[in-house]
Amino acid sequence: MVATEQEAYALLSELGIQYEPVHHPPITSVIDVPYELPGPQVKNLVLKSKKGQRIYLVILPDEKQADLKHLAEVLDEKRLSFLSEDSLLEVLNVEAGTVTPLALPNDQEHKVTVVVDQSIDRDDTVGFHPNVNTTTLIMPFKEFERILTYLEYEPVFIKV
Repeated sequence: MVATEQEAYALLSELGIQYEPVHHPPITSVIDVPYELPGPQVKNLVLKSKKGQRIYLVILPDEKQADLKHLAEVLDEKRLSFLSEDSLLEVLNVEAGTVTPLALPNDQEHKVTVVVDQSIDRDDTVGFHPNVNTTTLIMPFKEFERILTYLEYEPVFIKV
């Protein structure tokens, strides 16, 4: 079963997280989005280690390219590759194009390591999809960190 928008909103409500919803046409990639969203935007990549033992949710500024070779070195992995769509559904219950840290409650076995690029301003806002790609929820980064703490994820801040 695919993660729902209602599940994301329930999590935010439970924690009293303040956010600004921005409704828009579907976004499957941050490349060439034909409209502006408020505040700095990020993209979310789900990567796996060479043998698939480790899974990483990597959050980086939308304009930044992820150098998978460099990222593997920094994370002490031999090689990283993108998680398959089937595995994405299995781990986070989301489809490609809707990846969001708001789907982390679906990571029942806590397989995912959250990796955040150090260049993201932690004193600014950040935007994430609520398990659908037709809305972006803009929230203070500090509120996002509260969500991670609540879900018992200790983010790794590195230079991606």
